[in-house]
Amino acid sequence: MNALEISNLKKTYKTGFLRKETVAAVNDLSFNVRKGEIYGFLGPNGSGKTTTLMSVMGFITPTSGKILVLGDSPGSSKSRERIGFLPDNPVLYPYLSGYNALYVVGRMFLLSHSEINKRIGALADELGMDRELRLPVAKHSRGMRQRIGFAQALINDPELLIMDEPMNGLDPMGRKMFRDVIMKRREKGKTVFFSSHILSDIEMICDRICVIRDGGIIYENTMKGISESRPGETLEDIFMSMMGSGK
Repeated sequence: MNALEISNLKKTYKTGFLRKETVAAVNDLSFNVRKGEIYGFLGPNGSGKTTTLMSVMGFITPTSGKILVLGDSPGSSKSRERIGFLPDNPVLYPYLSGYNALYVVGRMFLLSHSEINKRIGALADELGMDRELRLPVAKHSRGMRQRIGFAQALINDPELLIMDEPMNGLDPMGRKMFRDVIMKRREKGKTVFFSSHILSDIEMICDRICVIRDGGIIYENTMKGISESRPGETLEDIFMSMMGSGK
């Protein structure tokens, strides 16, 4: 069964002074993310990754096509209760403490006070941010704000975790921590769908990948299938050859 289904997705924008020119950010994109897998979404800047993620979340309306998120339409209350989302640059209210930033999101999911505190404690241990939760968000580094944003995405224990460049701003230790947390979610039967430019991280944890360019898929395979069909090549080698050759 699929956690995410995208069929013939298209999103166009009007450009130019008179708004008469049309540019396709996503063009006839179709793929599925199976339940219980980690799916990597790759592509160069401007390829349509963020537009696709925003469409999946229901933040923008596609021009055409169909999206099902855990069997429901994007942005529906039923789907949002069951997903977690980490944007490329989490926006956190600077004067809230890290704890309060997480507490507010927990209340949005109608969690009880005791359950919120239990989950915040567990996430603080997982993400190494116990002391920092007492400080205002404004005093945190980019990496620590990324951890708080990740914890917000996880506080409802989502069935489907969606992330846009989750490793941005993290040092090597932080990246390993994020990888470990993502893999633990898969062990619990959760589904993870994320974009990243850090190909080594994708190579380590993903079950399948999809590469897009100019709004359309140019490659999709399992990591096992990649290693068998292109032995000795890293994912970076393969990605760079695709971007350079147009194939």
